[in-house]
Amino acid sequence: MNEEAVFEQARFWRQNLVKLLESMTEEELDQIPSGFNNNPRWNLAHSVVTWDSVITNALGQDSQLPSHYGELFGRGTSPKGWGQNVPSKDELVEQVQQHAKRLEELASGKLDQEIGFEMLHLKTVEEAFLFLTSHEALHVGTASAQKQATK
Repeated sequence: MNEEAVFEQARFWRQNLVKLLESMTEEELDQIPSGFNNNPRWNLAHSVVTWDSVITNALGQDSQLPSHYGELFGRGTSPKGWGQNVPSKDELVEQVQQHAKRLEELASGKLDQEIGFEMLHLKTVEEAFLFLTSHEALHVGTASAQKQATK
């Protein structure tokens, strides 16, 4: 697959994530519907944190997100224990939009690079991009279902 096609798929789902985020109020983002363990804010930000962790580690770069995002939205975390540092909707929109651009710039010309660690049998940055695109689609879908469940 060519680089532009890989990036275009990632952009498509990131645009959907941003649209969903922008369509929700702060209150909707924080509601945990019955049958769910987390809320839309967690699902949408978790996707971004996962992208950041995998791609920056694969490329030997520093995180492109504020340091407390991993503590709030990383794997195994929950909104039930959140304190004061939860980013607002506006902050998340800004971070999400800028983050996608920064990761694309970091990965440009490097999709064939080996990731250097074991993750779901993924071997290259391109394979990680493809997996992370589907991971983002999953969490956008979950957040969308959560939005509907609270109406």
